[in-house]
Amino acid sequence: MADRAALGAAVERIVVRVQLGDSLLAATDDPLFLGLEGPSGREFRLAFARGRSLRRSAEDRYVLAAAGDPDTNVAHAELNDPTAPPLDATGVRGVYVRKGLDPVPNVRAVGEMDDRVEVAEVEVELHVAGGPPRRFLRKGPVWLGLVCGLRLDLAPVDAGS
Repeated sequence: MADRAALGAAVERIVVRVQLGDSLLAATDDPLFLGLEGPSGREFRLAFARGRSLRRSAEDRYVLAAAGDPDTNVAHAELNDPTAPPLDATGVRGVYVRKGLDPVPNVRAVGEMDDRVEVAEVEVELHVAGGPPRRFLRKGPVWLGLVCGLRLDLAPVDAGS
């Protein structure tokens, strides 16, 4: 397990901004996950500790930080803490958003379980100790669901842009 002091760019918090589309069926009740790829990669569930998220035309802002951080607003903050175990931002090779599935009881077919979500834009900032945040961005609209794919990769954003 890595020691925070030994990390080159220790992640202190992750801020995720998700803008949903305005199409009639753009919203979802299914879970959404943030994934970091690399040697210390992880997935985090994006769900508010209080209130609903992923509503049509809404912009949601999730803050993942240490469980005791007053700005943390995700459910189960102690399990979605990017500081425990520590993450090194220099080892993050990719960032993605993945739609999970939460099947509705008594459905008749797989197509009926597909609760799609329209993502207009996703931005992720990895806030690191002693340095500028690393940013990742993807603009849509892109639909996520069983019939159109469940994962959306985000591109790194240059510090100068």
